[in-house]
Amino acid sequence: MSDSSTRQAVPAQQARLAHQTALAPRTPRAGGLELAAVLAVGTVLTVALTYPLAFGIGSVGRVDNGDGQFSIWNVAWVARTLVVDPLHVYDANIFYPHRWTLAYSEGNLGAGVLAVPAYWVTRNPYFAHNFVVLLAFLLTATGTYYLVRYLTGDRRAAAVSAICFAFCPHVFGHLPHIQALMAAGLPFSMLAFHRLADRPTPGRGVVLGLVMAAQAISSGYYGVFLLLMVGFTVFVMATTRGLWADTRYWTAIAIGAVVAILLVGPLFVPYEVLQRTIGFGRSLEEARRYSANWSSYLASSAYSHAWLLRFLPRWTEVNFPGLVATVFGVAGMLLVRSPRDREIVFVYGGLALLFCWLSFGPDAGLYA
Repeated sequence: MSDSSTRQAVPAQQARLAHQTALAPRTPRAGGLELAAVLAVGTVLTVALTYPLAFGIGSVGRVDNGDGQFSIWNVAWVARTLVVDPLHVYDANIFYPHRWTLAYSEGNLGAGVLAVPAYWVTRNPYFAHNFVVLLAFLLTATGTYYLVRYLTGDRRAAAVSAICFAFCPHVFGHLPHIQALMAAGLPFSMLAFHRLADRPTPGRGVVLGLVMAAQAISSGYYGVFLLLMVGFTVFVMATTRGLWADTRYWTAIAIGAVVAILLVGPLFVPYEVLQRTIGFGRSLEEARRYSANWSSYLASSAYSHAWLLRFLPRWTEVNFPGLVATVFGVAGMLLVRSPRDREIVFVYGGLALLFCWLSFGPDAGLYA
C-alpha cells in the first residue's frame, strides 16, 4: 500500500472507530442486589396496583364478561394438559367432537407454562390464572427497566419507564385478556437485539430467537408486533451504523430468525389446519370495528383520568399512554444530544409512528 493510500485509510478508520464509540452502550454493571431491588419494588407495585387480586388470588377474577371467564379456563386447561397429555393440548374440552379447538382463539401456551406450578400445587384455576397475571406485570416491568437502563445508563429513567409501560392504562383496560398482559417479551426482545447490534455473536442471535419465540407463544398479537419492531430496528441499525456489509451482524440476525421459526412454527400448525379446513378468518369490517380512532388515544381506564371521558366522542380502544410517559417521552426526544440518543429516538420514535398508524386499521389504509 502506498503512503498516500495509507494516510487516507487512517482517518477513515479513526472516524469509524469514533462513530462506534459514540454508539456504545453506557450501561453500568448490573448486579444481583440491583435485580433483587427491581423485583422487590416491582412486586410491591404489582400487588398495590392490582389490588385486591393478590389478596384473593384463589377466588377473584374478571368473571363479569365472557373473555375473563375464558382466560381463566384457558390458562388452567393448558397448565393441566401440558403435564398430563401435552400432545393433545390443542384438543381442548370444548366444541366436542371437533379437534384443535384451543386454536379457535389465542392458545395462551406461554401463560399456561408459567401457570404449571401454581395449578398443580393448588388445582385451582383462579389461583393459576391470577398467579400468571401478577407475574406478567412483574416481568414486563423488569424487562422494561433493563432495556431502558441498557440504552440510557440511567436507573431513574429505567424505573420511570418500567412503571409507565408495565402499568399503562391500555393494560388495565384488558385485564380480562391474559394474552394482552403477556408483554414482557417485547422489552426483553428489544434488549436482546440491542445487545446483538452492539456486539454481534451467534450466541446473542440464539438469545434473540429464544426471547422472540417466548413472546410469540405467549401472545400471537404481540408476536406480530414484535416481528415488526425487530424488523424495523434491524434495518435502522444497519443504516445508522453502516452494517449492511457486516457478515457478523447478519449472521447473528439469521440465527435468531431460524431459532424463532423452528420453535414457533410447529405450534401454529393447528391454526393453519383450521384456516384450511373451515376457512376461519376476519373480514375488513371486523378489522375496522376493532381498530382505534383518535379518541382512543385520550381514553384511559384509570380513575384519575375518568373526568376526560365525558368530553370524548365514542372511543374504540384504551390507548392513552399516560401523562408522565407523554411528557417525558416528548422531552426526551427534544433534548437528545449524543449520536446514541439520536439513534434511540429514531428507532423508538419511528416505531411509535408506525404502530400508531397501524392501530387505525383499514380507515388508515391498512389491508385496503
